[in-house]
Amino acid sequence: MKLLGIELSAVKALIFDMDGTLYENPDYYRFQENSQVERLAGFLGISAKEAAERLGAARQARRSAGLPPTSMANHFLALGADMPSVIRWREEALTPGEWLTPDPRLDTTLGLLAGRFRLALLTNNPRSVGLASLQALGVAPRFEQVIGLDDTAKSKPSIEPFEIVCRSLRLPFGVCVSIGDRRDVDIEPALRLGMGGILVRSVREVYELPALFGLSV
Repeated sequence: MKLLGIELSAVKALIFDMDGTLYENPDYYRFQENSQVERLAGFLGISAKEAAERLGAARQARRSAGLPPTSMANHFLALGADMPSVIRWREEALTPGEWLTPDPRLDTTLGLLAGRFRLALLTNNPRSVGLASLQALGVAPRFEQVIGLDDTAKSKPSIEPFEIVCRSLRLPFGVCVSIGDRRDVDIEPALRLGMGGILVRSVREVYELPALFGLSV
């Protein structure tokens, strides 16, 4: 784990991804995808099985073409859905409090980081889902900004969400760091804007961030 793109001394804000970064819950990941595939199926008038097959084929087509991964929302748009529907489906189906529980170690970690840096959440879910996730994890007070899919009508890896979160913090790209578990989605777009990036494999590596920045209890 290392800081990419900018010098450590330049950092003023840390911008976190949510799923796979601030928590680990494979059952919740599966529920999120399955619940949205069901809604896509209803929208298209096809079975959930066929909708899942179309999503799988779209992902495989990108791999076969040598293209980097993209978000599920972007796949849904390509399959015929519209962004207002994608946002609404997630707001209706996703209830983080049923899946996530407070993480005291994460709160301690973020408390240390918030003592030096401004913290923001940038999620591909709607803002209300991102905020509910932070509340379920017991860390919502640590975050100054929460930017979601409904704030941008674009999802990572599009650069617009990164532009909007930096603008919301009133900071230039060169002092902001994107932290997430997907290089193509969370890190590469940020680096293209001149931001920093830290790729983490799980929340266990998030716990190590204070040490990376020379912070301790």
